Amino acid sequence: MKLIAQIKLLPTPEQAQALRKTLEVANAACNYISEQAWESQTFKQFPIHKLTYYAVKEMFGLTAQVVVRCISKVADAYKLDRKVKRTFKPHGAIAFDDRILTYKLDRMELSIWTVEGRQKMSFACGKRQLELLKGQHGESDLCLVKGKFYLMVVCEVETPKPIDVEGGVGG
Repeated sequence: MKLIAQIKLLPTPEQAQALRKTLEVANAACNYISEQAWESQTFKQFPIHKLTYYAVKEMFGLTAQVVVRCISKVADAYKLDRKVKRTFKPHGAIAFDDRILTYKLDRMELSIWTVEGRQKMSFACGKRQLELLKGQHGESDLCLVKGKFYLMVVCEVETPKPIDVEGGVGG
């Protein structure tokens, strides 16, 4: 079963600026990708990738994996509706995976790719979230909420076995 752990990043002011700029550049890339997809009426991930990958990488200075995540974000947005061109807010969430984000749980630290280079920073979370992070699997969304950065981390946990109930209330 998959659950989401929410962790709060504790960046320095310089790191916060790098994270903010990363969101802005990635979402600008998403808007460019969306424009190209809309103009060519190309909405599936692989065709969008073929159409935009190299141009986005060159124009926005993003790493290969971040470009792939941006293309995926645009393709997912068009899965909902192809009647309206999709646009992305400058500080909208972006997805990170294991290639561009790593955790050091024993030190409550992570390493995350930004447009200013990789950044090592501390994070804060409760005991339950820390336990969930041991099952971290897949993507983590970088979010900016009321001036604070968070990661929404997909975690795999064991599905509890159902228990048999005998004699219920009212019966």
